[in-house]
Amino acid sequence: MSYWSHEYLLRTWGGPMVQAEFLKEAQKPFFVPRIFSGLNLFLDKAGFLPDVVDLVAKECKTKKAFLVTDEYAVRFAAKVMAPYEKRHGIKFEVWKEAKPDAPIETVKECADKMRRFGPDLIFALGGGSSIDTAKGAWILYEHPDVNIEILSPIIPLNLRNKAKLVAIPTTSGTGSEVSGVAVISFPDGVKLGVGGALPELVPDFALLDPTLTVGMPPQLTAGTGGDALAHAIDGFMVPRSDELNQAIALKTIKMVFEWLPRAYRDGNDLMPRIKMQQAAMMAGIPLSNVGSGISHALGHTIGGLYHIHHGAMVLLFIPYELQVYSKATDRYLEICNVLDVRDTNSDTKSLSNLIGKIRGLMSELHLAVSLKEAGVSRADFEKNLDFILDQTPTDPAFYFGWFDLTRAQLMDVFMCAYDGKLLDMDSDIWR
Repeated sequence: MSYWSHEYLLRTWGGPMVQAEFLKEAQKPFFVPRIFSGLNLFLDKAGFLPDVVDLVAKECKTKKAFLVTDEYAVRFAAKVMAPYEKRHGIKFEVWKEAKPDAPIETVKECADKMRRFGPDLIFALGGGSSIDTAKGAWILYEHPDVNIEILSPIIPLNLRNKAKLVAIPTTSGTGSEVSGVAVISFPDGVKLGVGGALPELVPDFALLDPTLTVGMPPQLTAGTGGDALAHAIDGFMVPRSDELNQAIALKTIKMVFEWLPRAYRDGNDLMPRIKMQQAAMMAGIPLSNVGSGISHALGHTIGGLYHIHHGAMVLLFIPYELQVYSKATDRYLEICNVLDVRDTNSDTKSLSNLIGKIRGLMSELHLAVSLKEAGVSRADFEKNLDFILDQTPTDPAFYFGWFDLTRAQLMDVFMCAYDGKLLDMDSDIWR
C-alpha cells in the first residue's frame, strides 16, 4: 500500500526541511486546545457562573453530539453525557467500538455512523486509540471522499465545517487530547501519523478529570506513563524545540519520575493520577508543536508490526535516541541536571547515568528494555528486518531528528535493541 509518507519529495527533503534552522526561526507555532482540569467538570446542576459544560454546549447548535469510546471507557459515558443532556437538552449517540491502535477499518466504520447521525459536536472518550479514532472519523465525516493514507501533510484539512471536537482522556500518556496528529493503523502493519498542514486536529476542548483514570491496571499505567515520558524527552531533544516547549518538557520529565511509580503501585491513589494526567497532557504539547523524535519512528514500526503497546515501544527506544542525538547536541545534559544524574567531569558518564535512570524506571514498571524481552522472536524479527528497515525512514517522526540515519545505522539500532545492548558510538558506523 502507498502512503503519503512514501512520497519521493517528502522522503528526500522531509528531513532537511524540518531540520533547517532558518525554517525553525521563521515561524514558531504553538497550538493548544482550551484545557480544563479538575474534579468538577461534569456537574449535573449549573452554578452561579457559566462553567465548562456551558462553554462546550454553546458549540452544539443542533443539540446532537456523537460520543466515540471503547468497551472499557464506555463506563464513563453516562457521567460525561449527563450534564449536557440535563442542562442543555443535547441528544447523544454513543459508539463504543474503538479498538487499540485505531485500525483504519474501525475509523471508517465510526465515520459512517457519524454521518448517519449528523452531529455538530464530537466527544472522544478513552485512551489515545479512542481519541485518534475520533480524529480520523472526524476527517472522514467532514470529507467522505478523502483517502487518509495519502492525505498530504502540506494541504489544510479544512475541518470544523460540520463539527468540533472535545477530547476526554481516560489514560495518562498519549497526549492525543492536545495534539494535532492521529496515529492510524493499516492492515499491512503500518502505523501512520495523520494531520494537515496546520494542526487542525488539535481538539477544541480537552477535559481532564482524574477520576476517569483511577483504577487503571498497573501495566496500562506503566505503558501510557512511558509514552508520556518519551513524548517529554522527544519534545526537549528534537532540534525544532524552542524555549517554551523545552520548559514544558523538562517539567514533565521531572513529574513522570516523581509520580509514575506511585500511580503504578496504587491505581486508586488520586494524587498520582492527577499529576500523571497533567504530565501526559503537558508532554503532548511539545509533541504537537515541535514533533516527536526517532524513538517514535522506531517504535511505530515495531509496535505496528508486532502489536506491542505503543508507549512501551517508544520508551524502549529512548536510550538509543539519546545516544544518537548525543552526536549532534549536548542538550541531554539539562535532563541530567533535572534528574540529578549529571557527572560534571564527563558528558559520556552523564549520558550513561541518564540512560541508567530511564532503564531503572522501566524495570521498576516491569517494562521491557529489549525487543526479545517484549516477546519478539528472533526468527520473526530477522524475517521482517528488511520491511522494518524500509518502513522506519518513511515514518514522519524520522524527519524530526538531528540527522537522517543510514540504513546501516538503523540496522545497528534495531539489532542492539533486540538484545537490549547499547550502541557503540565509537564504532566506525557512527563516526
